[in-house]
Amino acid sequence: MNKNWNLYAKKALKLVLKNNNLTTSELAERFIESGITETKASIDNKISRGTFSASFLYQCLYHLNNQNFNSDESLKLTGVLALPIKEGRQFFSQDKNIGFIRPQGSKVNHLKDNKVISLFTGTGGFDIGLEQAGFSTVACVEIDEHCRETLRHNKPEWVLLDKGDDRMPGDIRKITSKEILKAAKLKKGEAALVVGGAPCQPFSNIGLKKGKYDRKNGDLFLEFVRVIKGTAPKAFIFENVTGITQAKHAEVISYMQERFSDIGYKISYSIINAADYGVPQKRLRFIILGLKGTEAPLFPMPTHSKDLKRWSLFVDSLNQPPDYLPTVWKSVGQAFEELPDNYKERSDYKQMNVSELIRNRMELIGPGENFKVLPMHMRPDCWKSGKHLGHDTFGRLKSNEPSVTIRTAAYNPTKGKYIHPTENRGLDLIEMSVLQSFPLTWEFKCAKNKPITLKSGGAQIGNAVPPLLAKALGGALYVQLSHLE
Repeated sequence: MNKNWNLYAKKALKLVLKNNNLTTSELAERFIESGITETKASIDNKISRGTFSASFLYQCLYHLNNQNFNSDESLKLTGVLALPIKEGRQFFSQDKNIGFIRPQGSKVNHLKDNKVISLFTGTGGFDIGLEQAGFSTVACVEIDEHCRETLRHNKPEWVLLDKGDDRMPGDIRKITSKEILKAAKLKKGEAALVVGGAPCQPFSNIGLKKGKYDRKNGDLFLEFVRVIKGTAPKAFIFENVTGITQAKHAEVISYMQERFSDIGYKISYSIINAADYGVPQKRLRFIILGLKGTEAPLFPMPTHSKDLKRWSLFVDSLNQPPDYLPTVWKSVGQAFEELPDNYKERSDYKQMNVSELIRNRMELIGPGENFKVLPMHMRPDCWKSGKHLGHDTFGRLKSNEPSVTIRTAAYNPTKGKYIHPTENRGLDLIEMSVLQSFPLTWEFKCAKNKPITLKSGGAQIGNAVPPLLAKALGGALYVQLSHLE
């Protein structure tokens, strides 16, 4: 029997309004207060027709729920229009030509083969998140001595590829796939995941942008491809900066697509925002997902969103409406509230000392403002023209928003929007780490038992993959791999 879906939608929304004791006039007032252009007449007209968009539905639910934009129950329309959470429910975006999966709430099979080989491990952000998603890291390749010390301190059970007769510890250029498999105690094809992000400086928008021609690190993506071929994992994740998508680097992505396809992987790639997955930081990253012998892998559905308008635009691009509403982006203030009172007693606490002159400048910078509000006589000569400075230079973070991208020198307020939101100082290392979503139990170390330095700690934290972003990516692949076992 065919159902009159327009009539069904009309009755459902009318019932919700009635059960919430809200008139369309009051709903219109709430819309106006939040900047949405809707009148009582336009709302009445849409409900009468029953042909309103998914965006309008979400807007109504948002305001019916007193703008508590984080409840899965909001979409259930008091039992009349119930959208159950389905196992591994899949969504497809025509705009991005990629698919998404929502693992939360799904009944997934326990993944028996859950071992991870980690390349370019850094200070372990990727692997922390993957273990939170249900994977187990069994081998790490990392060349930086300070990162290696941090890994040993926090996760002594993770096997670090050490030095060889003709190589430095963790030199991926001289480590064979057979050595990696032996260290991981795996055979070819047994690893669930190989993950890593080759050093991003060659492709960074704020670097020299030499790409594959960078003599030091520009070709390290080739080592990632080589290890994938040699270890044959069931899936992989490759992470890098968005600059790698520039036209001048197009052949890098094309090369990886071709090589992965040649060895039996379907891939999906996209630029995603860490803030959409609970990281209190607007950090855009380029991600390639690979899955062996199946359809193209699916990205995780966002769990967070900037606001209702952005979420509605995203929903309109999907083939079906999600069965939940996301949480609002996590803010700097919320992240800092989680810091214990005694966190400055940690051995890895470090903060940049600033002069009285710089503090006097900071006093004039309001939330979201930068050096441009300073009077000319208080600016150093190199700031007076402002021609070669970014909008974030000497800027103050806002407590009620996520931070800007945490880079390696985020402790230095002259390097970006890194002035503390309420104090006249730069960020300390622990604040940087929580904005990257590291657990408070994770400690950063220097090699040879030396005290932590701002440079070393900043590099370890700023270069890391945010653990919560890794957890989301891992959670999506965990569901897909569990369905293949």
